[in-house]
Amino acid sequence: MYLKAVSALVKKVSAKKTVLLMFGGFVAGWSQITYADDLMDLWKVAEVQDAKYLSAYHKFLADQEIVDLTRADLLPSLSLQYEHKTTSQKINQSDNEVFNSSSAKYPTTSYGLTLTQSLFDYSRWQRYEQSKISVNRAAVEYRLSKQQLLLRLSESYFLVLERGDQLQAVKAEKKALLKHYETSDKKHAIGLLRKVDVEDARARYLNALSKEIELQSRLMDSRYALRQSIGAMPGQLSKLRVDIALEMPVPTDPEQWVKLAAKNNPELHTLNLSLKEADKKIKAMRGGHYPTLDLIFTAGNTVTEGSVYGGGSDVSTSMVVVQLNMPLYSGGKTSSQLRQAIEKRNSVREERDDKQRSVERSAHEAYYRISEAIVQVDALEQSLHAQESRLKATSAGYRSGQNSLIEVLNVEQNLSDARQSLIKARYDYVLNVLRLKFTAGGLQEDDLAAINSWLIR
Repeated sequence: MYLKAVSALVKKVSAKKTVLLMFGGFVAGWSQITYADDLMDLWKVAEVQDAKYLSAYHKFLADQEIVDLTRADLLPSLSLQYEHKTTSQKINQSDNEVFNSSSAKYPTTSYGLTLTQSLFDYSRWQRYEQSKISVNRAAVEYRLSKQQLLLRLSESYFLVLERGDQLQAVKAEKKALLKHYETSDKKHAIGLLRKVDVEDARARYLNALSKEIELQSRLMDSRYALRQSIGAMPGQLSKLRVDIALEMPVPTDPEQWVKLAAKNNPELHTLNLSLKEADKKIKAMRGGHYPTLDLIFTAGNTVTEGSVYGGGSDVSTSMVVVQLNMPLYSGGKTSSQLRQAIEKRNSVREERDDKQRSVERSAHEAYYRISEAIVQVDALEQSLHAQESRLKATSAGYRSGQNSLIEVLNVEQNLSDARQSLIKARYDYVLNVLRLKFTAGGLQEDDLAAINSWLIR
């Protein structure tokens, strides 16, 4: 009998699944957190656990040093030199007979200070101006990393909820199809139903079973994705209410959102600053053809306690030097570096233009997907009610002999499809509200708090 074959298949799959779930439960139980069950609670954890966000924070701190590093090239440098040496000398031959065969061994101590101040270096000043832009870019990148974490955490959170809801819908479908299959198999055994109908019921049940196993795997994967942000496997998460008010974003004109994105998107802002950095670097490379002027002051003292010719010395020396350096030829290196900097600037400009088009497209798409989700939720809610009514009528007709089993199975699947589509549309609305704000550069913790109010507490 088909029922026995399917039962054996289910037991085999269930046995493997039980082992996997036991192992997954052990891993989850080992690291599971119990202090966060809604979006804002997880956000507080992610702020101190998300590796990408923490990496961006440390990079931001490191980039703050760029200004000090380039400013140092404009400020005076002071160095101290000290030397102590012992000299052994012997006169092998000398025209002065007095010192003809003299020898001596004596120490010499030298010390001094050197002060160097750049008076004019065009390249250094341009690199200093470039460093200010670099620090501004680093600050924008850090703000961007926070917005990316807000969006990434929300997407992971709601993906867990969506796949969990989808799994429940598929389980309900599987349960109903299993019941139809078992009933049809019994009717076929006593000759009341065709074999083809039993095979169709079995195939649909197995398909639902396959979808259930796939969704269980995808649900676990989404929980691990959330773990990347919070550092541990999530516990029970607060669910999304079904009665949230679905409203269009303000402003209601999509072109206004496109303009906001082009103006405020942090990724685009970062590339604009990178373009300014590249312009400053080109100027710094051009400075390689310009002269430099430095002021050098040295003061020192050398004490020699004897010599081969007799007597010692104590000599103090000071010197002021104004040094002009005019580069003439360096093998074409400076010109090559300049051409390289120009092409890199051109590359950044093209990347910026591409990002602007992408950002404008993303803003437009997110806005209309919100509109689409609102319409879909309303339509699918009505479709769901209609399918539920149709299932009751078709099931009643099947019991009275007016409808076939195939018609009942079709309605069961249509009902499940409508339920799953409604689940997806609801989560699409929530996530696209956040994506639109992110694209426009305005995603903040307050937006997460507003979404958090849509959860069942």
